[in-house]
Amino acid sequence: MSEESLHDILGDIEQSVRDFTGAEAVLAEAEQRRDLTRRAVLEQVERLHAKADAAHAPDLIGVLRHLYWQQPGIHGRPLAEAAGLHLNDMLAAIGPAPSGILCADCGTELLRTSRSWKPPARYGPPLCPDCMSRERDARSRQWRVESLRSRIVAEARVQARASDWRAAAELVLAFPPLSQGVGRGSTADQQDGVWRGWENARVIRNRLITTAADGDDTVGVAVEEAQLLVETALRVADWDTARTRDIVDPITHEPALALLTRLKREVRATAQAARERADAAYPEGYELSEDEESEAWRGTGG
Repeated sequence: MSEESLHDILGDIEQSVRDFTGAEAVLAEAEQRRDLTRRAVLEQVERLHAKADAAHAPDLIGVLRHLYWQQPGIHGRPLAEAAGLHLNDMLAAIGPAPSGILCADCGTELLRTSRSWKPPARYGPPLCPDCMSRERDARSRQWRVESLRSRIVAEARVQARASDWRAAAELVLAFPPLSQGVGRGSTADQQDGVWRGWENARVIRNRLITTAADGDDTVGVAVEEAQLLVETALRVADWDTARTRDIVDPITHEPALALLTRLKREVRATAQAARERADAAYPEGYELSEDEESEAWRGTGG
């Protein structure tokens, strides 16, 4: 690069810096002028408020409506204070403004209720308040129908021999989470539900003992409990085949894997049959009666 061209570049930089400095000065002056004129506007609003014969005099509200919606450089809270109002009271008095956004369902134009307003499209296209209310009601009804369907499945009971349940439970309990190096609430516990599976097995085992169910007695276990028990037992069954055999043999001479596979089939069949009953009882588009509405809320503690 020649000395002459370097000199030209340095000269251009100096000129650019002078231009920038000048622009900053102009900007500072403009901001100062804007702040002064904003203050002047607010003072005129204060004068109008002082002369108005009521807090919501039409002339005052008209000025506030124009300034709030058409002059965003005049901040909302100082504007309300100049008119002797709280911000929310002023917004209620001046009313909303058109947004230019149409409801995705009925085509009604949505209204802006404040400068910070955003179209209500968190879960989908923007909707007007009426359409949003209808959609919310429809979702709520669907949720209540689904809760009743889920209850039918949850209350379905997998029927199997007491000895099968006892063998599965004892197998799980023989491998406590601490011996597996899994702490309660740890990442492994959260991912695999180790403690939940172990405690579920303990509940089922204790229930069998309390009811004195034994041997070939048929016992029903709720689908959710049964599924968790079988999944947990299948996970530990092949860790130590000799120990698994020692645990299961005193209860039943059937191989653990065969027993657990049969239980898994029973759980799947029971759950499927319960889902079919639930779908038949509450088909798509089903309208709940008042009693069913109450039942759905009671089932969720609502």
